Amino acid sequence: MKATNVGSRSRCNACLFSSFFLSLLFLFFAPTDLHAAKGQGETKGGPVPAGLLKWPERGSEYAIIVDKSAQKVFVYHRDNPHEPARTFTCSTGENQGPKAIKGDRKTPEGIYFFTHTIDKKDLAPIYGSLAIPLNYPNVVDKTDGKSGYGIWFHGTNKPLKPRDTNGCIVLENGDIFELASYITLNDTPALIYETLEMAAPEDVTGEAQALQGLIETWQKAWEEKAIDTYASFYSSRFSGSGKDLKEWKEYKRGLAKKYHSIDVEIENLRILRNGGLVVATFRQDYAAEGFRSVGDKTLFFQQNSDEWKIVGETFRPPVLTRLAAVRKEAAPAPVKETVSVTDQINAFLSSWEKAWEQKQIDPYISLYDPGFSSQGMNLRKWKLHKQKLNRKYATIEVDIAEVKIEQASDHTATVIFKQTYTTEEYRDVGLKNLLLVKKNKQWKIKEEEWRPLNREDQP
Repeated sequence: MKATNVGSRSRCNACLFSSFFLSLLFLFFAPTDLHAAKGQGETKGGPVPAGLLKWPERGSEYAIIVDKSAQKVFVYHRDNPHEPARTFTCSTGENQGPKAIKGDRKTPEGIYFFTHTIDKKDLAPIYGSLAIPLNYPNVVDKTDGKSGYGIWFHGTNKPLKPRDTNGCIVLENGDIFELASYITLNDTPALIYETLEMAAPEDVTGEAQALQGLIETWQKAWEEKAIDTYASFYSSRFSGSGKDLKEWKEYKRGLAKKYHSIDVEIENLRILRNGGLVVATFRQDYAAEGFRSVGDKTLFFQQNSDEWKIVGETFRPPVLTRLAAVRKEAAPAPVKETVSVTDQINAFLSSWEKAWEQKQIDPYISLYDPGFSSQGMNLRKWKLHKQKLNRKYATIEVDIAEVKIEQASDHTATVIFKQTYTTEEYRDVGLKNLLLVKKNKQWKIKEEEWRPLNREDQP
């Protein structure tokens, strides 16, 4: 998709009309399932998921949909959006409604992507044999003031019960491995609804065309360096790259002055909707004199009255990894080539925090290096200290915020974050400093320091 002049835009509109006509023919004559192209029948008519507005031409062929009211996970293939290719029973948060704050025991509702995997050896037993974390909270969640983290699709070692989780989406161990075979990390979307909404195919196509036209107009304003018009597509609540809307507008104005011409090409567009949220992803090729960048752009739109406005956007180099089909109790294919050190350490912190809160002492201690020392305690004494606290307190809640990661080498890193520790009769807030070492491809805690925040230091 490329911005054009008025004459070529008219020709493009004619092409779009032809494509639209062909797409309607496809809807009526597409095969029933993935094997129907071999003569096994024709596609059934009927509604399609209202949120799957436009499928990308390349990349992941699947979309994962969670219907919390039905306690089901549906896998849809782009060749047949009329019926799921696979359906799994799941369990979601015990409390209804979208997640808002840490500890509310609710499952988020929105549009997310799978970021990495956590294998059985790094999981506490309650998380089964495999976990696949989501990018919650995403840009919109943060803008809306939502908190919490560590929302995973994962397995379980106990019988599956409806609405029986702290907020994660839980499947039986065999099912979570089968689900993984449909997932491409950073590309396959997960749409989580309270109740899945279905719509007529023509309504979905019409909404997709309207939103694609909006994105094309945004793209054209960017290329033409019409900064006021370009900025009008953004919400007053916009935040991106550490900038608010005013700062973003001035930043773009500076680039418009710096470069004589700007060329932006958009390919492989995907458009998803969940209620008042639209997420558009595409491959973006940006070029100016002496500069070019290619990567994956995500735009987050929210409705402002009857208009869609951009509230956030992200850009990253393209990294996609398909999770291999796996058998029950087998590990998925390694994904280390696409998992950054930051993602590895964030996954490590999630496992550490969850094991601590769940008082799973052996998985918790397994995340520490044998040479660990802290507060005059070696690893053995540290374990005894934590076991004593686990017996003393019925509940432990740990909140981690403002995480900063500094990698000193391929095998060492320092992590600093604000930690809030709460039990039924005690609470403290302070800065935690962890020295991590990597041994046998696994991060471990070598040293741990704690500094309480004074009252004047606290927000």
